[in-house]
Amino acid sequence: MTGPSSSVRILGESWRAWIALFVGVLVITGHTASSYALAVLMKPILAEFDWLRTEFAFARFLRIGAMVVALAYVGKLTDRLGARFVFSAGAVLIGAGTLATAAMDSLPQFLVIMTLMGPGQACVGSVAASALVLRQFRRRRGLAIGVLNGGDNLLSSALPIAVTAVAGLYGWRSAVGLLGCSYFALVVVVRWALRPSEGSDRDESAEPGTAARRLPWRDSRLWLLCGTYFLIYAFITSLLLHLHAFLTDLGHSREQASQVFSTLILVGAIGAPLFGWLCERTSARLTLLILVAGLALNSLVLWSPPSHEMLLVWAVSYGLVNSGAVAVLALALAEMFGAAQIGRLMGVAMSFCMLATMFADVYTAAMFDWLGSYVPVWRGYTALMIFALLPAGLLLRAPTGSRSAGAA
Repeated sequence: MTGPSSSVRILGESWRAWIALFVGVLVITGHTASSYALAVLMKPILAEFDWLRTEFAFARFLRIGAMVVALAYVGKLTDRLGARFVFSAGAVLIGAGTLATAAMDSLPQFLVIMTLMGPGQACVGSVAASALVLRQFRRRRGLAIGVLNGGDNLLSSALPIAVTAVAGLYGWRSAVGLLGCSYFALVVVVRWALRPSEGSDRDESAEPGTAARRLPWRDSRLWLLCGTYFLIYAFITSLLLHLHAFLTDLGHSREQASQVFSTLILVGAIGAPLFGWLCERTSARLTLLILVAGLALNSLVLWSPPSHEMLLVWAVSYGLVNSGAVAVLALALAEMFGAAQIGRLMGVAMSFCMLATMFADVYTAAMFDWLGSYVPVWRGYTALMIFALLPAGLLLRAPTGSRSAGAA
């Protein structure tokens, strides 16, 4: 970027980079907000319509399926058109879908609404936001990507408690409708704060040599990373989507469940920057191995019904680890393949993540409907996290340089 704006530096980075980071935090918060709200409100919605948890999970399955289809295109759109266009389109789609959810009165309507919201979720997710931040930052990428995800946790931490409070006073429809209106306010912020080219291949702030290249399809490291994250997301997203219901099933009040949920999310405001810092000081691949091991250890607490106090301690421990997942993914891709095609690379990797979420969410709900308990499900996920140590370990042993002709 040329001109006066490039001469103003904050911690060694352009002031425009910090503006982009702030907008990215708001956008990713918008991505997670609708998922968290539906997780908290699942039982009130099921009670009103007399649906099974599997039916509710199937609606989310359709939404995530549409998101998976859209993710690869979102990466390309970000590289070509910039983050402002992608963010704005996504916020409009989710805002409209969320308002429609507040007015629905049947399962078929819910299924259609969730499906149509999928592309919007893809637009305001980590793909475009990570591409924007990685192309804007040069010296402090680890910290910036950590703050991108940690800031999301900081803003989202109040959501479970706020949604529970509004739903308790005015009903779940009011809580969802209020959330829907906030997405249109997000569009205004995005359009005002970002320039059209920011986050694209034409981003003048990006470091030299970041023009798009062919994706490294033949490089085994890409598939090891995608495979590892498929396993990670199967666990972490399934747990987040069902945690509130799991805790109330154990006899904890909705307020106590929301407290644990909010604590878990809030701690992520520290955990994500911490994992970003670790990636800078060691390597993203070593940090990934630490992350998988931490998830496996924390899953053991869920093997038996814990007390509320134990759950709060667990929320702090698990929240630190869980929050680093997306930050480490973006930094590992940049470490191995560079920022040249980061939008498309994140699109590919997040497609695997969302595929895992699709099937794991329905599997978890179906297992509860069959067994009447989530505990056997968490035990299975412990085994899954232990197995995930294998591809993560192989990734650590892979050479740093690209071995793929397709990456050239």
